[in-house]
Amino acid sequence: MDRQGRRLSYLRLSVTDRCDLQCSYCRSGSAGRTPVPPLSFDEVMVLGAAFAGPLGFRKIRLTGGEPLLRGDIVGIVRGLRERARFRRIALTTNGRALAAAAADLRRAGLDQVNVSLDTLCSGSYREIRGADALGDVLEGIERSVEVGFRKVKVNVVLLRSFSLAEFDSFLVWGRGRRIEIRFIELMPTPGNAEYHRLEHVGAAPLLDRIMSDGFAPVAIEGDAGPATVYQKPGDSLRVGFVSAVSRPFCSTCNRLRVTADGRLKLCLFGEESFDLRPLLERGPQAVADAVRNAVAMRQPGDRPTDGVVACERDMSTIGG
Repeated sequence: MDRQGRRLSYLRLSVTDRCDLQCSYCRSGSAGRTPVPPLSFDEVMVLGAAFAGPLGFRKIRLTGGEPLLRGDIVGIVRGLRERARFRRIALTTNGRALAAAAADLRRAGLDQVNVSLDTLCSGSYREIRGADALGDVLEGIERSVEVGFRKVKVNVVLLRSFSLAEFDSFLVWGRGRRIEIRFIELMPTPGNAEYHRLEHVGAAPLLDRIMSDGFAPVAIEGDAGPATVYQKPGDSLRVGFVSAVSRPFCSTCNRLRVTADGRLKLCLFGEESFDLRPLLERGPQAVADAVRNAVAMRQPGDRPTDGVVACERDMSTIGG
């Protein structure tokens, strides 16, 4: 628990800053990769043991970059389940390789998968993400439902020129599917101030639209993310909104982040970070002690207030 009384139970761990896409809103003009290799399998296991053991974290989300680019990702999931014993393990992916990996990930103990998908139009997908991969992503989502993940979520970054216009299409596509579509406000990142100015749109008008269409709020688990979630009676589809820019959730933030190179971040938009990597060889307790000391310095929040303030590293290196 930090000094603001927020109980921390959710770790977002970036396992790589590599990615096989070049999304318009994620990376700056440079590749943005860190100059050191990502945490090894053994380092991830020690880190996981520290957070799930002495620190009592219940949930971990594996992010990137693109976590499915790691050849040992299935082993990482299995180790975090069997050795670290996290109660819930989730993974965020761009979905290109998900169809082939879904069954193995589920057997290894993955509970939840979030798939990034900002458009249902192949041309727009290519424009946003720089690749012709929409079919692969849609196949990955369908396969994830088939193999029985506890939750399958589709993350849609709200872009004025694309996903805002496709909002109704997403609802039609999702109807009857056992998925949750989350519309996420575009966040400012290094080098994208102009892009953010042109493409950012708040989620509030869309919330009004679904409420008038018969959707109602539903309760979510205590260690879930910051979304507000809605569902229409009789339909398995859930619709969520993450309004981090227009309605920041700093007062209820329950997460910490560790970057691909092993740096602890107390806040996505905070500049301060703490290098945990040198402590990993000393074991979980040393890591846990360092995390507790860092959390004692956690501030109320460093979120953007005007759409201009940005985190100091690319999302691909933070695992945001």
